[in-house]
Amino acid sequence: MNKRRTLIPLLDAYSYIYNPSDDLERYYEASNYQILKEVDYFRKFYQLEPEMVVSYDRHAFHCITDPDLRVTFDLNLRCRNEDLNIDYGSDGKHFIDPNLVVLEVKVTDSVPLWLTQILQKLECEQRSASKFCTSLELLKGNELPAIEQEKTMIGAR
Repeated sequence: MNKRRTLIPLLDAYSYIYNPSDDLERYYEASNYQILKEVDYFRKFYQLEPEMVVSYDRHAFHCITDPDLRVTFDLNLRCRNEDLNIDYGSDGKHFIDPNLVVLEVKVTDSVPLWLTQILQKLECEQRSASKFCTSLELLKGNELPAIEQEKTMIGAR
């Protein structure tokens, strides 16, 4: 996944979301206007509107000897579809059992053998998961997966 990012002050972000202007450079401060233009095009093309807030606590670790290796642990995953401004806090419904943690291994090329062996010992398996899609299912009224299904999906024992 390729992520494009730009920094924009929170008040400018709210202004862009709720009262958008086509004159991006005049009305919004951004660290990279090219990326803001790409976001604006994407938003208009797909007619995107605010849908929900997804919050979680993250512990991120970078490998000292391999700068392309990063491991993250996300916990306390929650979402809400009301009070969409993020300055209202991170409250919401848990969309993953609060006793579980999502482990992500991020690498440029391949996972190092030593880490693969650790993950195999822990019986972890590679899965594709989307915090956004899981949140959307919950907020649209679908039940959370059973804990056993969650453990399998996340790769825990």
